[in-house]
Amino acid sequence: RLIYSDDDCITADGIHIDARFKPDFNLDLLRSMPYMGECCMLRRDLLRELGGYAHSPDARNYDIALRVLDAMGEAAIGHIAEVLYHRCAEDAETPANDGRIEQCRQALISHLQRNGVEADVQNGLLPGSYFVDYRHAEQPLVSIIVPTHDQADLLHMCIASLLEKTDYPNYEILVVDNNTTQPAALELLNSYADIPRVRVLRHPGEYNFAAINNRAVHESRGEYLLLLNNDTVVLQANWLTRLMAHGQRPEVGIVGARLVYPDQRLQHAGIVMGMGGSGVAEHPFMGLPMTDAGYMGRAQVVQNYAGVTAACLLIRKSIYTTVGGMDEHSFKVFYNDVDLCLKVGKEGFKIVWTPFVTLIHHGSASLKSTAEEPAKIARARGEVFAMYERWLPTLANDMAYNRNLSLERHDMRPDVDFIVPWHDTDRTLPRIAGFMLGSEGSWLYRVGSPLEVLDRERRADCAVMTRYEDRVRIPTVAELARIDPDIMLLHNTVHDSYLYMLELYKKFNRAFRVFGADDLMFALHGKNPFQKTVYRDMKKRMRTCLSFCDRLLVTTVPLAEAYRGMIDDIRVVPNYLDSTRWGQLQSLRGQGDKPRVGWAGATQHQGDLELIIDAVKETAKEVDWVFLGMCPEEIRPYVSEFHKGVPLAAYPAKLASLNLDLAVAPLEYHRFNEAKSNLRILEYGVLGWPVICSNIYPYQDAPVERVSNNPRAWINAIRSRVHDLDATAAEGDRLQRWVLDHNMLEGHLDDWLTALSPDSRLPLAVCPGNPAQAAARG
Repeated sequence: RLIYSDDDCITADGIHIDARFKPDFNLDLLRSMPYMGECCMLRRDLLRELGGYAHSPDARNYDIALRVLDAMGEAAIGHIAEVLYHRCAEDAETPANDGRIEQCRQALISHLQRNGVEADVQNGLLPGSYFVDYRHAEQPLVSIIVPTHDQADLLHMCIASLLEKTDYPNYEILVVDNNTTQPAALELLNSYADIPRVRVLRHPGEYNFAAINNRAVHESRGEYLLLLNNDTVVLQANWLTRLMAHGQRPEVGIVGARLVYPDQRLQHAGIVMGMGGSGVAEHPFMGLPMTDAGYMGRAQVVQNYAGVTAACLLIRKSIYTTVGGMDEHSFKVFYNDVDLCLKVGKEGFKIVWTPFVTLIHHGSASLKSTAEEPAKIARARGEVFAMYERWLPTLANDMAYNRNLSLERHDMRPDVDFIVPWHDTDRTLPRIAGFMLGSEGSWLYRVGSPLEVLDRERRADCAVMTRYEDRVRIPTVAELARIDPDIMLLHNTVHDSYLYMLELYKKFNRAFRVFGADDLMFALHGKNPFQKTVYRDMKKRMRTCLSFCDRLLVTTVPLAEAYRGMIDDIRVVPNYLDSTRWGQLQSLRGQGDKPRVGWAGATQHQGDLELIIDAVKETAKEVDWVFLGMCPEEIRPYVSEFHKGVPLAAYPAKLASLNLDLAVAPLEYHRFNEAKSNLRILEYGVLGWPVICSNIYPYQDAPVERVSNNPRAWINAIRSRVHDLDATAAEGDRLQRWVLDHNMLEGHLDDWLTALSPDSRLPLAVCPGNPAQAAARG
């Protein structure tokens, strides 16, 4: 019945700033601040039923949202996770006035009264926020459970602070010892026998945090349970009273507190599902000063999260037992608290985090003492897998977060790594997400341009994940589930972290995985500079990568043949030129006193250019040699112009500006070059340049002059053309027509879409220049 959306600010000169990506409906956040914003869409008939807007204009949206909630329930309020309106930046910078703050406070008080909730409403930690202090007549027994292993100093501080500072009258403390051996710690445990509130339980055996807590719950007497780490310190006398104020609300299942490091930086301010390197769950705002407002002020207000940490977690015992407690089989050490929270949330209870209770938390002190155990990595990986298997849809779509916010960062900044143009409700076109490592050229021709043109021509919804601040990464399992593509194009993703992710994708994600390769990376020639840095086990890595993918996409038949046997489904789609980058360029002929002859390329072509050193030296007085990107030192004195490389976006225009009358494309004869594409011929040809090239497989079928790789053949071919420029120009026109008619990307979108589509089960595709076809032509 009522819908709110995300928003941002727009400045007087049209710049968009301060985007507010909001959570889905969040009761405790709504009771803490009018987070829905100034623009809400509301059904007119419901507005009439509710008697129209209230008389307080500054609080009318906040008031009507609370009244809709009271009349229709939470399901009546929807959220669109898109920026649908823009606030005026000047107005947004104006602090909330006292009148508006008071009007919103009165609207909140009326809401609580309508629901029969006994509470005081006070101003919060931030201007314009509120603290609802819930009142309850009863003070039921709380069992505070503190697992421990050695760490005498930490345990002493924890228990002493509990006994000295807790003003809530009805609690017991259960210290659960797991194999303590240090004499000081054993002496401390024995001393608790003289304290009536404290009981010590023994839990022998392996460290299993879930089992330790389950054992204590079984022995507890309280109606409520407070799970507490032994490396925490209580700071406020009313800490447990405030936790119980939320815990006794009938709709609340779990309550968590603000935890800070000893230097007063935030350690825990709730848990966001899918956040962090594992893609399971992590604490937002970790490391911020405890007084920092955080994104949208969320570090300083009570709100609902999908989870809170068991370092300080209050739960009703009946709820704990109903959901089966902590899973001591699947989550012995990690994520047992997250799993517990998700089970409680699935039962319809709310998880509340409050900054009005603060404890010091030293942070995983017990785990640090066992951090070097050989089994730790394998155990952690197993528990990550178990979370994916049980909760992946929830990890990917945390309703207390927003899909536009980063799951990698802890500060709730907008996600700039994985931006997709599609929505959950629109699946009319296939969704393709492209990821890659390697050179910018490979990225452009094998991922960027094909997907951009498919998207532009509305053949598919495509998202190209580009570099950002020199960072290139592929998503975690949770991020990929949030992106939710139908197809993944993964180009050259062979690093260790990507091998691990590909394994997880195969196990947990539904996307059809296409691995892209445009070079024979395990056959680099000795003169290639990358030969020194490429993985020595590249062939093994490729085999591993392909075992996790559904299809291999390559540029040439020799590449397909080289990878045959590593994967069953191999497709060949050659490189093509995007007309938006190449179709409108002009390059002039006859611009020099002598014919202009040239080459363009990157630094890995030292061996190729050595083939034409003698030709450059011998013809230097007859032509002007022009090089772009690389030029061997030996021939620099014979070269008229040398242009340094330019950014990829500027490359087509820079290449055209060379105004060549003739271009050369030498390639050494070896396996790596035999598997290359004819991209250099296409780039020369679209500019109308005639080409002399090595007689090698990639350059078959093009209307160019192919020569053997000996100096005299190159010299003769160059001289025959520069002395008959009219005929040479005609060759350039012929090559240009061939490129424009047969090798532009827009004419091959069906080929790309077929090669990427999972329902396309075709034989190995054949690219131009197949050896069998050449043999048939004689």
